[in-house]
Amino acid sequence: MEEFDTSYLAWILYKLFYGIDKEIAKNKERSYVEIDFGNKIINMSGDTDYNFGPGWSHSIRKKYENYLEKVPSEYEDLYNTQLSRCVKLYKSVLNISFMPQTGNLQSAKKGIGNDRLDTFIWALNSYYIDETSLLFNNSTFNNTSYLKEYLDLFKTEHKEETIYNYCYKIYGIESHELVDELIMHGKEAIDSPEKVIAFMNRAYRFWCQKLVYIKKRMECNIDILTDNEQTIILQSVEDAENELNKWFET
Repeated sequence: MEEFDTSYLAWILYKLFYGIDKEIAKNKERSYVEIDFGNKIINMSGDTDYNFGPGWSHSIRKKYENYLEKVPSEYEDLYNTQLSRCVKLYKSVLNISFMPQTGNLQSAKKGIGNDRLDTFIWALNSYYIDETSLLFNNSTFNNTSYLKEYLDLFKTEHKEETIYNYCYKIYGIESHELVDELIMHGKEAIDSPEKVIAFMNRAYRFWCQKLVYIKKRMECNIDILTDNEQTIILQSVEDAENELNKWFET
């Protein structure tokens, strides 16, 4: 079965979000589009930003559910409700983004921090400020040069600001403060109910930012979509926003 981040709906979102309208191809792994830059072609596919799914080899959702046993009784309903919201928003247009298939960056994101977006952004920033090269752990030798050239497209005059450029162009995050928080917490373990709650609230802020950006794209770029695609994306955005608006309800 096609994964949500490369579903028909996902490709409509990517077309709107990134302004890219290219033929979708598929290999034995996933669907993708070919993007030309310089003298190279890189395959771009989809990725789930925050993983609150049943998990792959290590169930991420189950890990957070297990902390319910340690949550003080007065916070148990809130914890369980917010986790349920995260699970519902896990497969929504607010929680998927473009990511290179060439260079296997998705597997690097999974391996570095158990598919945590904040840990991925921390590792990405570490690369940009010349501290680590963790992002290339799952890339073949030949594909590493392609991946580096892609990542270097986002470089700015001041390397410490490159991460903000990446997060804006790929995730629609305009808040430098939120990016700084994701970097800061991305290197920390999530090993308590309190840290799970903080993690979920940062996911909520991320989704709110992304919703604002998607709405901006709908205002100025909706004509790139067919009438049927417009109907699908409008309904999907409305559904996600309705779920997001319930965040503080118990």
